This record gives sequence, C-alpha cells and structure tokens, in this order.
Amino acid sequence: MSNKTKKSRKATHFYNFNSSAGEVKIDLNNYVATCSVTGEPKKFYHAYLANLIQTKYDNNISTFEDTYVSRAGRSGQVAQNRLDQIEDRISQMYQKISELKATRDQLVS
Repeated sequence: MSNKTKKSRKATHFYNFNSSAGEVKIDLNNYVATCSVTGEPKKFYHAYLANLIQTKYDNNISTFEDTYVSRAGRSGQVAQNRLDQIEDRISQMYQKISELKATRDQLVS
C-alpha cells in the first residue's frame, strides 16, 4: 500500500459566447448563474447551460447574466398568467352565450 494521496481535479468545459465586451471563453462546468429576480445562485450542467444560452439568449452571455430568471423567480408570474387565461376563457364563453341566445331568438320568432 502506498501513502500517495489522490489529487482530485475539477473538469473544465470551455464554451465560446458573445458578450458586450466581445467574444469570451467561459468554463461552464464551474459556472454559477444568479437569478435576476431573487438573487439566488444556481448551478447547471454545463451542456444544458450552453444550450440554454445559445438558444434562448442568442449565444450572448451578457444577456443571460442580466436577464436570467429562475423558476422560483417566475413563480409570482405563473399565478397572474393563469388568472389572465381564465379571464380570457370567461369572456370567450360570454361571447359564445350571446351568440347562442341570438340564434335561439331567431329560431323562436
């Protein structure tokens, strides 16, 4: 048995992104994003985060850092969106009821 200790090292996964300062190379394996609403730090799997930045944030890391909102930060908006959807459905149903009453009145007379 040897007395050598195993040295651990963190893997690095560098990705190239655009930013307000030009193109930057960032190690996403050790990257911690911060929610712009709650201020909570959030870690992501590097491949997921790279895909998220490329697709949703147009490959711009500065936009991601300025506007990222976590699920916890979005929870206040979810209730309002659901309320708006229900109000829209109610108004559509009232309009349909009015149309059906008009049709009924035509058939009765």
